[in-house]
Amino acid sequence: MLTDNHEAFFSPSNNQTIWRYMDFTKFISLLETQKLFFARLDQFEDPYEGTWSNAGIQVLRNQVQIGAFSNNAAEQLINFQDIQRKIMFISCWHANEFESAAMWKLYLNSNEGVAIKTDYNTLAISLESAPLKAGISMVRYIDYDNEVIPFNNIFYPITHKRRSFAHEKELRAIMWTPEAIQDPDKILNSVTVDILPSQLIQSVYVSPTAPRWFGELVDNVARRYSLEVPVIHSDLYNRPVF
Repeated sequence: MLTDNHEAFFSPSNNQTIWRYMDFTKFISLLETQKLFFARLDQFEDPYEGTWSNAGIQVLRNQVQIGAFSNNAAEQLINFQDIQRKIMFISCWHANEFESAAMWKLYLNSNEGVAIKTDYNTLAISLESAPLKAGISMVRYIDYDNEVIPFNNIFYPITHKRRSFAHEKELRAIMWTPEAIQDPDKILNSVTVDILPSQLIQSVYVSPTAPRWFGELVDNVARRYSLEVPVIHSDLYNRPVF
């Protein structure tokens, strides 16, 4: 784990509570396969994922113009973004002490979904035996038009995003396959990490808009897979009682 004391990784100040919102089918897949899925960075919707900021690129080009940086080196650094996006794999988590109404709407295709709740330390322990290099970082949100992402470490673009995504409050687990830089045949579509759901998941929240029968189904499925953790039907939209 390359999180501690790594200049480009930003650890939370405490043992941050984290959530992963998902459809029921993904929850079943997690329990059945006992694997945590990591998506390749270039498959994310945001085209700025894994790129330097616009302001940083302009600074770099200015350095080329005044002769402080060679044009060839600058172009190699810029072009490397396309390669890097193919060797980085991400598992996204929402850092929050409470469940998020926005995340329920953003990550579920229907009202039949769940959120698994755990914390930073538990996730880190679950990734210790990962076959690939791994790290965990909070995401920093910046203005890409006016703020520079440092060029001195290739992981800085992976741990920064545009401010338009600040509502995600993301903590991301990151894995990478550096050998694929030299051998394109080693580029993977995704990676998975073996985990024990009973050791990773601390509780399961059922969507606040899901019918009661669905909550009972989630509870039954959890027990069938020996997941002995609280299954809580979210009361986010319950009427207030005065």
